[in-house]
Amino acid sequence: MSLSWNSIKQMFFGNDHDVYDEEEYTDNAGPDYDEPAPQVAPQTNTTSSAFRPAKTGGYNTVAQRPNSMKVVIVEPTVFEDSERITNELRDMRPVVINFEKTDPHESARIVDFVSGATFALDGKLEKIGKDIFICVPVNVTVDYNDKSYNDMSDQFSWKEPQL
Repeated sequence: MSLSWNSIKQMFFGNDHDVYDEEEYTDNAGPDYDEPAPQVAPQTNTTSSAFRPAKTGGYNTVAQRPNSMKVVIVEPTVFEDSERITNELRDMRPVVINFEKTDPHESARIVDFVSGATFALDGKLEKIGKDIFICVPVNVTVDYNDKSYNDMSDQFSWKEPQL
């Protein structure tokens, strides 16, 4: 009976003697070090520039210059110039649009098109001068204190279209 009882036990609980494959493990990490990392003293020199190398704790660190941003200035003459404006905006470049030499009807069409593209790209379009707009992508903010030109409701009151 003990033979059958052991076979039933093995069927439900498995064999008590597990077999493992032996693998050899090699530690390639190198020797263990108990030395602490060198401490870097805080720099108290306030005259150093952000772009000059600063000596800190025996190590030379060089601050990286921020990526330069290109601002594009466009003086459109025809509606097809709005494609260039939106392409620059899509490439995350701010665009200043000068309408001084543009026909008022073409100016209205360009502003309509560019404002739609700006909205689609989560950017912002602001009037910053009499005939000047700035169109910025989502990663750029405009800090302009004179809000007299910011009201877009009368954006073309400065030019009357000639019929």
